[in-house]
Amino acid sequence: MSNKIPVVSSLGEKQLGAEATDTRIEALRLAEFAKFKPDYYLDQVNEVELAGQRWRILATADIENSEDAHFLNVIRNWTQEAEIVIPPVDRTEIVEIIDLEESDGSITRTRRRLVPKRVEKDKVVVEDVIVGRLSNGLCARFVPCVQNADDIPFYYPKVQEYALGYFKSDTGDFSTSRQLAILVCELFPCSTTATKKQKLVWRDLIKRLFKWTVTERFGYQKRVENDVVICYEQYSTKYQELKTKYAAYWVENWSEKTDPKKFVYEDIGIASWIICLWEKDRKVSRDSSPPTFVDLGCGNGFLVYLLNKEGYSGYGVDQCSRKVWARFGSDIDLRAETIEPYMFEPNADWIIGNHADELVPWIPIISARATTNQMKFIAIPCCPHDLSGQKMAFPLSAGQSKYHAYVQYICGLAVDCGFSVEKEFLRIPSTKNVAIVGRPGTGQNGSGLRPDVATKLAMQGQKQFVPRVPDFVKNEIRLLKEQSRKGNSAELS
Repeated sequence: MSNKIPVVSSLGEKQLGAEATDTRIEALRLAEFAKFKPDYYLDQVNEVELAGQRWRILATADIENSEDAHFLNVIRNWTQEAEIVIPPVDRTEIVEIIDLEESDGSITRTRRRLVPKRVEKDKVVVEDVIVGRLSNGLCARFVPCVQNADDIPFYYPKVQEYALGYFKSDTGDFSTSRQLAILVCELFPCSTTATKKQKLVWRDLIKRLFKWTVTERFGYQKRVENDVVICYEQYSTKYQELKTKYAAYWVENWSEKTDPKKFVYEDIGIASWIICLWEKDRKVSRDSSPPTFVDLGCGNGFLVYLLNKEGYSGYGVDQCSRKVWARFGSDIDLRAETIEPYMFEPNADWIIGNHADELVPWIPIISARATTNQMKFIAIPCCPHDLSGQKMAFPLSAGQSKYHAYVQYICGLAVDCGFSVEKEFLRIPSTKNVAIVGRPGTGQNGSGLRPDVATKLAMQGQKQFVPRVPDFVKNEIRLLKEQSRKGNSAELS
């Protein structure tokens, strides 16, 4: 049983990661996703009898060209990893799996424990998942093993049981069309659709069931593996700790126009992972002092704030200051400067570049040229730029995404400069979620770094590099042009 959990965004959508996407399969999936036309019965009672029980239908959606195996694979995955469907669940523990072929049509019965993230506050749920065949299709029943309704925690539906169905459709081609359905045995009438939030949960569930059944049809195989560099348990513990300390306050007091729920939680996730990485390195090196850092293109500066507050000394640099910087306090070192990367010489143990745009390809070069000869880096690439600072295009192989090609380009620069490279798909609400870790490789001089190669690349890049025009300058130019146009219009009138 795997405890590894796909990333779930604040909107509840599974984030695959742009580097992991096969563009050919993705095009086919998107075309099928467009056919999603659900019917909801959330404001009316629509009942049916199945296996001798009365069930209320909450939603249905027709699906074409799918097979029993596609639906069963989705249910198998959901059974082993409830956390991909129920975000407050931390992990799924399989207690027992019994293969059945009984007269009632049951195929398997799985008993599992749903362990919440806030285990000190929320109850663990023991649940039976019963997958069975009916005369007109398949059904997966989810039955909580509780004494009464008060034993059901907030993250679990208030039901006797709920079910996901895969039935012969009453519409479309009988041979190719099936109907997905969500059904519930309610504790009392309309108890599962009494609030807007409850309705949203069921709407989201039928959408996911449709999308993932379609995905199974195309034979999608996950091309990435999370938790390669840092184990999930360590990361999850740190994430919950930082989330409890910082999330609520900063979501409430965010002074930028950007969405705080995205940026606050994303930076908490990145900070948690970086801290786990640094703690792991310190144990290996037996270094008692925390590492220092510089964050290039630090943007809103929240990542710098989090790392500083957690005891790591460092500073952030960006072309423009942000409103939120003033809220962090004078002890957080954030600098509004335009960096010329071919001349930049930081004094730090690590360089961080989180979606640092045109500075990202320079990060391995700056690190390799550092006088300490032991500088390491963490780069999370976003939009592809070359050493000139301009956006770049790549020749792509079949199925390869632009982001995948760009990640390979950055890794290639790092290797050329003598770094040993690791990659990690971060658990953040962004498809640009690859962290590239560069450490000095091994060589004859003990470091393996190639400052000569880095210097040569820097000299080549210096000839073409053009710093990005700051946003506030762009806005000033735009306003001047608008004023000029208005003045010209007034003169003509």
